Amino acid sequence: MKKFTIAADPELCFDCKACEVACKQEHNLPVGPRWIQVITVGPRMVGGKLKVDFVPKMCVHCANPPCAGACPVDAIQRREDGIVLIDQNLCNGCMACLPACPFAVISFDPDTQRASKCNLCVDRIEQGLQPACVKHCEAGALFAGDANTVAQEMRKERAQRSGV
Repeated sequence: MKKFTIAADPELCFDCKACEVACKQEHNLPVGPRWIQVITVGPRMVGGKLKVDFVPKMCVHCANPPCAGACPVDAIQRREDGIVLIDQNLCNGCMACLPACPFAVISFDPDTQRASKCNLCVDRIEQGLQPACVKHCEAGALFAGDANTVAQEMRKERAQRSGV
């Protein structure tokens, strides 16, 4: 069985935020919660030149998700295919999962009093489609799929860019 994951190549991201918009539209998210966010790293000096990186930050669907272990009501579960989901019917809004996430990518919606996060567009995955953020990434900086092949795809893309 495939184990799904998502990864980003910050060398490709140019901060268009198409991934953020696609995610909000796909999931009808209100203004507050963000399941993917492009963060700016820098500017910093690299080789005598200023460099700024844009890094898409989202749930990576950990193999052993600390957020699930922190949830006192077992509202967070990792499926056999690796997708980590929060059951909105079970979430009690305690927010114990927020500090447990090593990537700080779980949102809390004060209106619903529930935690939420990237669900890897599970409905799209089940239809054989890419997550909305990946589909709409103008730079091709996002990769989703089987955990065993995502890294290979990223290396292949980098090799093609560098002409190797």
